[in-house]
Amino acid sequence: MAMTDAELWFVDLERASAALEALESETARLSDVDNARFSAMTDTAARRHRRLAHIALRLLLERWCGPRIRGVPFVVSASGKPALAPAGASFSLAHTASSALIAIRDSGPVGVDIEHTRKVKMPPARRSPIERAAVALAGGAPLAGSSDRDARFLSAWVRIEAVAKATGSGVGPMLELLRPRTVPAGDEGLAAVAGGSTVVAHDLAIAPGLFAAVALAPGRQPPPVRPLPSRIADLTALLQQREGAR
Repeated sequence: MAMTDAELWFVDLERASAALEALESETARLSDVDNARFSAMTDTAARRHRRLAHIALRLLLERWCGPRIRGVPFVVSASGKPALAPAGASFSLAHTASSALIAIRDSGPVGVDIEHTRKVKMPPARRSPIERAAVALAGGAPLAGSSDRDARFLSAWVRIEAVAKATGSGVGPMLELLRPRTVPAGDEGLAAVAGGSTVVAHDLAIAPGLFAAVALAPGRQPPPVRPLPSRIADLTALLQQREGAR
């Protein structure tokens, strides 16, 4: 199988849950740190979905890096960006409810985010600079759902989050630059976010009711989003296609 620069995977966590749990039970891939973090979560549904998303991430990382990464804890930066020290692969994981999005590439920045359709309680003065920055971060690409305020904002939000993950800056500092102020200061904040970014955001079409984006270095185009198989046999075959290849 020819190696590619990057992969994007969509995971239906409910459909794939039995297969993911079976493969993790057969061969543990999560780290002790992962399991401790999940055990500390009090929301049962959120804990289950986060665990499943991380099992999927670990399986896909193993395809790129081989079995030596099993159980290896992620190294987390001060801003919260995880990395796998011995692997060399770049990756990003996002999930919302029962949906997850995973990006993996050889090296270089990559970030993803995904959101389900929902109501957004945020005043227009707060939304506006975020939406303007999201357009700038995508090279001027317009936002989806121009006639739907919530769809427009969620389209912007996933771009912002994807860029924050790719750069490792964290979304907090970016949003701080975009807080409503006077008009000149707001423009300065927008310029700081857009001009300081080393990546470009791209919208991803996955399914109705989902908003998603990936951020990559300039000049890089996102690969197609592939659905992660939900059957054990198919997941096992997928893992074996690259296991130990790196």
